[in-house]
Amino acid sequence: MNIKFAVVFNRKKKLNGKGQAPIEIQVYQDRKRKFISTGISVTPAQWDKKAKSINDKHNDYELLNIQIKAIINKLEKQQTEHILQDKPLSIGSLNIEKEKIKSLSFVEFIKKELENDQVLRVKTKASHNNTVNKLVEFKKGKDIYFTDIDYSFVDDFLNFLRKEGLSQNTVHKQHKNLKKHIDTAIKKGYYTQGNPCKQIKLRWEEKKREVLVLDEINAIEALDLSKYEPKLDEVRDLFLFSCYTGLRISDATHLKPEYFTKTQAGYELEFVTQKVNKRAQIPLHSLFKAKGKKKSKPEIILEKYYNAKKEFIFPKLPEPFINRHLKVLATLAGISIKVTFHTARHSFGTYMANKIPLPVLMVLMQHSDIKTTMTYVNTSQELVKQGLMKVAWD
Repeated sequence: MNIKFAVVFNRKKKLNGKGQAPIEIQVYQDRKRKFISTGISVTPAQWDKKAKSINDKHNDYELLNIQIKAIINKLEKQQTEHILQDKPLSIGSLNIEKEKIKSLSFVEFIKKELENDQVLRVKTKASHNNTVNKLVEFKKGKDIYFTDIDYSFVDDFLNFLRKEGLSQNTVHKQHKNLKKHIDTAIKKGYYTQGNPCKQIKLRWEEKKREVLVLDEINAIEALDLSKYEPKLDEVRDLFLFSCYTGLRISDATHLKPEYFTKTQAGYELEFVTQKVNKRAQIPLHSLFKAKGKKKSKPEIILEKYYNAKKEFIFPKLPEPFINRHLKVLATLAGISIKVTFHTARHSFGTYMANKIPLPVLMVLMQHSDIKTTMTYVNTSQELVKQGLMKVAWD
């Protein structure tokens, strides 16, 4: 007697904590029944009783229905092969366990989500794509299905990253990315278990922030770069502008002429930040007044590049290119610490922490939490201690 297959929803008449119930494949033969889990759960409102399929109230109803159909097709194919070979087939001999949901892999799911995401910044997407690549390396190119994901899977993946020699913070970042995608899979009904990433707590290591003191910033400013390629001077100006304003590299490289307004007091900058999508207002005329000049240092740099007809204020330079040239500038200025573009923002925050009230610094740096601003106060105090230790009191 042939085996019949049917799609069944909420067989046990019970919803989980998210108000969902599982979809299963009923396998029927000679009054005997078995049920195969599809790994998919939806709410009653997302289920079409008449059509026995997921309706359009679920964002991914088409894809999920295809997955369910794929499971049935595999089972029917297995039955057909037995019939053609004239072999008896029963529920007991049917290879049920291997027919669990495997039509969409976890990696394919992440790629689809990243492709459709219109909010994530390019750099953030690159970080998530890196996590995808690490997952592929971890499984040596083999597919990863939602049924494979559990505590052991996550723990093994993290150990794989550690064996590769990645830093604690890099492993922490990969873990965070993985957790995000499993959470998304749970919300969209692809994964019905609790997120195993939440069972593993990783510690973020606070790194010492490298900062430049004002004398070192002045040394970079005073460099004679006439014998070097023009790009080195452009990198210097971009870096110094950030030292004087505290801008992130993503914001400094995307400044447009329309972001600047010239008032009686001088230039003011207003824009929406790339990273945290917050409105920033910075009075350039009040920052780092140049000695013997009416304009501030950031204003002088701005006017050097300002052209209302151009899309961006500064020439477009890739971040790796900028950081490579910053190493050259640091060497020429006799600076021993490792200088990256973010050093400019740290230096601005540290210097200004001793000059202005914390709430003002918090606004200037677009921080959402005063605790983040406080780190610059602590760094500033540490620099004071280091400076005092060098004093020859006798």
